[in-house]
Amino acid sequence: MPELPLGSATFRAAAVDLGGSSGRVVSATVDGDRLRIDGVHRFRNRAFTDELGLRWDAQRLYRDAVAGLAALRREGPAFASVGVDAWSGDYGLLAYDGLLDAPFHQRDARTDRSFPLVDAILPAADAFRDTGVTALPIMTIYQLMADREAGRLDTVQRMLLMPDLLAHWLGAEEVAEATNVSSTGLALPRGAGWDAGRIDALGLPARIFPEIVAPGTVTGRVAGGILAPGDATDITAVASHDTASAVIAVPARDEDFAFVSCGTWILTGVEVDRLITSDRAREAGFTNELGLDGTVRFLRIAAGLWIINECMREWGLDGWGARSTAARRELLARADTAPGTGVPIDTGDPRLLRPGQMTARIAELVAEAGGRMPTDRAAVVRLVLESLGAFVARQVDEAAALSGVDVRVIHLVGGGSESSILAQAVADRSGRDVVAGPSEATSMGNILVQARAHGAVLGSLGDLRRVVRASTELRRYEPVRR
Repeated sequence: MPELPLGSATFRAAAVDLGGSSGRVVSATVDGDRLRIDGVHRFRNRAFTDELGLRWDAQRLYRDAVAGLAALRREGPAFASVGVDAWSGDYGLLAYDGLLDAPFHQRDARTDRSFPLVDAILPAADAFRDTGVTALPIMTIYQLMADREAGRLDTVQRMLLMPDLLAHWLGAEEVAEATNVSSTGLALPRGAGWDAGRIDALGLPARIFPEIVAPGTVTGRVAGGILAPGDATDITAVASHDTASAVIAVPARDEDFAFVSCGTWILTGVEVDRLITSDRAREAGFTNELGLDGTVRFLRIAAGLWIINECMREWGLDGWGARSTAARRELLARADTAPGTGVPIDTGDPRLLRPGQMTARIAELVAEAGGRMPTDRAAVVRLVLESLGAFVARQVDEAAALSGVDVRVIHLVGGGSESSILAQAVADRSGRDVVAGPSEATSMGNILVQARAHGAVLGSLGDLRRVVRASTELRRYEPVRR
């Protein structure tokens, strides 16, 4: 049967996509069954430390996002819509006169104290059986408990998750988008709302939790002065958890696939239609997060390109100037031809989650695995990428066994999809074909939700993925060893 056209009106939108180390604004045009990216504005995102701990400069992020939106608007027609996605867990606290202070970073050590406090009231094992969400210190629930203990919630009127905070500053209402809410540890299963019982049990003020909206909800209009005079640009809630947006843009043709979204974090899993809450799933570190149209992303989260980014920082190659960029590219190119060590490390080890001294931690893991730490930086990069591939392959096998999904192909999306080393390592270790791309999956998923909300694309999640396949050059990697 021939595929039907998905839409007819030309639609231009912008995606604000915020990651743990960088942000970008992407402009794209959707015309029928094609999505064309016509501009990308990138900027840096770096945390800072003050007397209270590790924090995000949210206002700087907002200024950089606005600068990107304005620059891309000057290059083409008006945007019909803008959507914001970001990492999960972190949030801003709004008092009467605006942002209380800089949002805390999810890796700040304050949750070391609040984690056992929450677990004593709401045991993690019980919570997983009830909600399907595994307990991780980076989650919103543990951060809010730390804020409560510090008295920081006394004057707060609203808690806005990071993408909703920036959307609000652009002109949106104070709301919370459902896919991101699902990962907070404070939500009812399957997008049914905030869990008032858990919130009350922890002594958190109910007033700070905003109304929850579904992806595709228009939540406001970009305030005057941000874009060109006379523009009437909607703000549309997208699947604002960046992984949710990335998985929308997985170019799968059927249900027998696993996904790997690789950026700062690497998230590996399968898409299912139910919560998987067995003790085995919890012990394996998997969680259940809400996706578009009621789907469930059954996945495990671990350190991804963060490991390499930390190595680059240690080597003084994390700058944004032309020289640093060229040096990084040269190092990554040399990694393609560097010899493999043959002894992967466990990139799921929690020691790799902490910033600083990354090469020393890698060397420690190499020694424990019975190998020798490479002396060449390119070989270190290759070691990490091949180790990530081995880790992903194990997680795919585990996800398939726990979910019953007969995984035939693995889709690798996000920045990591550009690495042939990683893609081939996943294929070799898993014995499955790997389809790599798109690298801008998160932004594409963001924009496609906007397009569907405004009638430029019609149909189901599968139809959105058809647009991705028609719009992206994909690369296929077959296992060398079976």
